[in-house]
Amino acid sequence: MAKTVGAAKEVSLEAVLAGDVTDEQLKALTFEQSLKLLEQVVAAVENGTLPLDGAIGAYEKGSVLVQHLRKLLSGAEEKLRMLSQAE
Repeated sequence: MAKTVGAAKEVSLEAVLAGDVTDEQLKALTFEQSLKLLEQVVAAVENGTLPLDGAIGAYEKGSVLVQHLRKLLSGAEEKLRMLSQAE
């Protein structure tokens, strides 16, 4: 299940755990949406109530979120570097 939020869609934890979310949908999330979802995925995996297949799937989606967050942070750092040099 995804809700429209501006140009990006907010993906629910339930959709991630059900396997109804593509990597492309995750990569379309904002930094804030990605971080919130990653925190939820980590909590779901850590609580130990997911079946093994569900935990593995959640871990895989969490890895995609981590890569996406790193890319967004890298882009923001580069913009800050360029702005600092322009001064």
